[in-house]
Amino acid sequence: MMDRRELLFGLGVSAAGFAALPAFGRAALDLGDRADFLTACVKMRGSLDDRLSLGWVNGKRYAVVDHEAIPMMGMLAATLTRYRRVSAEAFAVRSLEIAYFTDFDSGELIETWKNPVTGVVVDVPRTRMGPSSLTVTADGLEVQMPVGEARGLKLNHRFEPAVVRGDDVWINEVIGVNGKARPGQQPFVYNEMTTYQAQMSDLADPDQPTVPTNVSFHGLVTYRPWMGFGDTPGHTTAHGAGTRASRIEDLPGYWLELTERFHPDVLDDPLGALDTEAGEA
Repeated sequence: MMDRRELLFGLGVSAAGFAALPAFGRAALDLGDRADFLTACVKMRGSLDDRLSLGWVNGKRYAVVDHEAIPMMGMLAATLTRYRRVSAEAFAVRSLEIAYFTDFDSGELIETWKNPVTGVVVDVPRTRMGPSSLTVTADGLEVQMPVGEARGLKLNHRFEPAVVRGDDVWINEVIGVNGKARPGQQPFVYNEMTTYQAQMSDLADPDQPTVPTNVSFHGLVTYRPWMGFGDTPGHTTAHGAGTRASRIEDLPGYWLELTERFHPDVLDDPLGALDTEAGEA
């Protein structure tokens, strides 16, 4: 998850199928219809209007060696987005993610880290990914221009058909990235499955451009060069959970504390930070 936005700048998208789903009462969206499905996705991920949209996730990452999950570190991330409808079938999006690696047990920021597998001590990066320009359709994400590690990588991104039980709606977002490594580096593979959960009554309410949403994710990714694994066989896996937030001050307090310290411009003017070109901040 930590490398997601950086890796997705400028990659393609695959199509997803949509199975017909039963309506929930009179006001329910038809989530087998592309337009209604896109409405649900955007309400869960952001907003139908151009307001600032926020979401956060707190998680854990493990090294997987010989099928054993070995605790590595925690992750605390928040994403700022702004959606703008550009057609009946698409929204243009600006997205910025600020993420921190934390101690697995205490949750405190780590700036150096001892690899539990190799014993190597490494410097731990802070992560600011974006802003990126995206297009969201009922099929998934299209990212406008390759940046950094995204160059030369192939993306398979899709939304899976919604699952509806009573007033509960779940939509899964599936990301797969792979590509040839640069000279001297190991091949890179990234997989992420994110689940958004909201209420059909909220999604179908035309007066709610955005809705309360629970978020959970699972990721599987090859070792990153900075982690100090060298040629050690294996990969990492991660899980986490969070929610959407309606105001900056509703984001986790420790994330706000760290961002005030390292990225104060994001708190001072979040919409301005979204409009800044990547690399300017």
